[in-house]
Amino acid sequence: MLIHPLVVHFPIALWLTAAFFDVLHLRRPDRALFRESAYWLTGIGLAAAFVAIAMGWLDLLNLEAQGVGTGLEQRHLRHSVVAYCTTALFLGLFLWRWRTGNHMPAWAIALSVVGALAVALTGYLGHDMRSVM
Repeated sequence: MLIHPLVVHFPIALWLTAAFFDVLHLRRPDRALFRESAYWLTGIGLAAAFVAIAMGWLDLLNLEAQGVGTGLEQRHLRHSVVAYCTTALFLGLFLWRWRTGNHMPAWAIALSVVGALAVALTGYLGHDMRSVM
């Protein structure tokens, strides 16, 4: 049974919502609730991402033991590189928030939006792997 597809929705939803709240805070800076919520959603999303990454590796090892073709391995490589870069981006944003008291300048909010786009690309690439299974 593949577990990764069941748990991967959590970091996707959490990070997309965090980016949305970052943009809302940019438009409404008087609402500190948006900024605080984005902070926690980013952090919880990181925890969920680490679980999703671990489950992805377990699923891949299981599929390799069953003898998958190179098509899946090549698509997995693209998917995982984008996923790792996305996770690193949100880890950097979380550490920035933590060290600066959750201060998010415009460039950091732009990175949050880039992260949201990268999450969407990661999900697309992950779904694309199903076509060769």
